[in-house]
Amino acid sequence: MTDRKKQLGANASKELGMSAGSAAHKLTRRLLFTYVQKMSDDVCYRCGLKIETYETFSIEHKKPWLHVSPDLFWDLDNIAFSHLMCNVKAANHEGNISKRIVGEEGTSWCSGHRQFFPVDRFHKNRSTWNGLHRSCKDCCRKYR
Repeated sequence: MTDRKKQLGANASKELGMSAGSAAHKLTRRLLFTYVQKMSDDVCYRCGLKIETYETFSIEHKKPWLHVSPDLFWDLDNIAFSHLMCNVKAANHEGNISKRIVGEEGTSWCSGHRQFFPVDRFHKNRSTWNGLHRSCKDCCRKYR
């Protein structure tokens, strides 16, 4: 990349408050959501409720394609729109089998160490299913 291109990218990032690539992705998502709304296709495939904002809007595959067929990834008949949280919830469950790693009472899985530790070694996190951070306090300190 030339120095001129780097400078243009730095200027764009400075003015947009994010990288030019992130800004382009966000703009594309906003445009797509606007067209989905105009076609009255802004209803969640999973829960059936209206998708209100582009921040909660996601594109998902009706049938899983990974380890099945790459053709399903590109098949437009296999595409649906949903709330981001509905999509994430569905991705975390395959055939109603949870992908959560659950250990003995009073323990939680540390994704950094890849083992169970007592819950007092984790920060609280209300947005996770068990109310604890995914990594232990030691891992969090290491990554800071």
